[in-house]
Amino acid sequence: MPKHFKKGVKREHHFLKGLEKPLEEIAQISGVKKVIPGRIYASDSRGFEIKVSRETITGLKLIAKSDGSVQEIFLVVDKEDRERVWREIERTVGEWCG
Repeated sequence: MPKHFKKGVKREHHFLKGLEKPLEEIAQISGVKKVIPGRIYASDSRGFEIKVSRETITGLKLIAKSDGSVQEIFLVVDKEDRERVWREIERTVGEWCG
């Protein structure tokens, strides 16, 4: 793994409060090659939420919300694994957000 990756998660930039452990768990899902946190935006969101937003050229895009901020998360996933990874994230999201 390149130097900025630890436990499958890129750590060159910040991520939202409470997001580190879920990202490490997502990185352990079979088929997920990389987890890359993206930009953080201000928002009026309350609470904590993670959801799969859409498929991308290289994998999946997730949206994480945490008390006043939103962050994009990009997953590198092979095309044949995307649907299964998407379902696995949706199945376990309650553990992270509950």
